Amino acid sequence: MSYANFFELKGKTIKGISGLEIGSREVSIRTNDETYRLYHQQECCEYVCVVKVIGNVNELIGEVLFAEEDAGASDPDWYNESFNYSHTWTKYVLKTANASLEFWFLGESNGYYSEDVSIKKI
Repeated sequence: MSYANFFELKGKTIKGISGLEIGSREVSIRTNDETYRLYHQQECCEYVCVVKVIGNVNELIGEVLFAEEDAGASDPDWYNESFNYSHTWTKYVLKTANASLEFWFLGESNGYYSEDVSIKKI
């Protein structure tokens, strides 16, 4: 496995996406030639998972026209809970000719541990 950039998905053809359930700790995006694994490398007491999916993953099949990652995104309007500890939002957006998909990871910790999402090609 090698580290990847989410923007590499632009121009690739999506064959399938798994792990886009609330609470999932990992998302896999299978393209025509590779699989991209989005996950958090657990250290200790932090928690990172998918908290929101906007769009229908089944309609996203096809060539990616737009791929965006926003690590450190601002608190979204739709999230109404308060935080007692450190938190980090990571938002991903994929668009094809047929559909658009947005999904959000939320990382929480005491502030000492990383709350980021890593991407590797398998």
